[in-house]
Amino acid sequence: MQNNETKKVKTIPDNYTSVTPWIISKSSEEVIEFITEAFDAKEIPNSRILNEEGKIIHVVVKIGNAMVMLFDSKKEWNPTPTFLNLYVEDIEKVYRKSLQLGALSVTEITNLWFGEKVCRIIDPFGNLWWINQRIEEIDFTNPDEVKEKASMPDAVLGIAYIQKTLNEALLSQKIFFENKYNPSQRVLK
Repeated sequence: MQNNETKKVKTIPDNYTSVTPWIISKSSEEVIEFITEAFDAKEIPNSRILNEEGKIIHVVVKIGNAMVMLFDSKKEWNPTPTFLNLYVEDIEKVYRKSLQLGALSVTEITNLWFGEKVCRIIDPFGNLWWINQRIEEIDFTNPDEVKEKASMPDAVLGIAYIQKTLNEALLSQKIFFENKYNPSQRVLK
C-alpha cells in the first residue's frame, strides 16, 4: 500500500539560514586552515567534494552558528573577494589571532555608538571580514536615544574612521590581488 501523503521537504536545510555565504578562492583548503585557527571554524564532515583534478568544488564549514560554503576558483577566473560580517565573544583575541595568521588590518578595534566594538581585516586570501563584539543593547525604537548617541563627538569620529578605513581598503584591494601583500605589513596605507 502506497502512502498518498507527500512528505514536505524543508525549504531551508537544518543548520542553515536563508542566505549562506560562499567563498571562492584559489585554495579552499588554505582558507579553511585560516578560519579554523582564527575563528574556530569546523568543517562539516562529508561535505567536501573534489573534481577529477582534485580541486574542491564544494565544502561547508560552520563558524559559530553560521554555515559557509567554499570552493576553489579556476586560475583563469578573476578574484572574487567575499565580504563577511562575523560576531564574536572576544574581539581582541580574534583580531590578534587573525593578524598572527597573516591577515592585514583594515580597521583597528573601534567602539561604535550602536553598542558594538568592530574591526576589519583582509584575510590572506583577500576576503574582507567585519569582526564585531556586542557590548551594549541600544533601543533603536527610541529615536531620541538613537539621535543623542549617534550625534556624540566620539560617535561621529568612530563612524568617520570606519568609513575612511573601508574606503582605503577597497581602493587597495586591486593592488592586493595584483601583488599579494607582504604578511609582515600589518596595516594598509
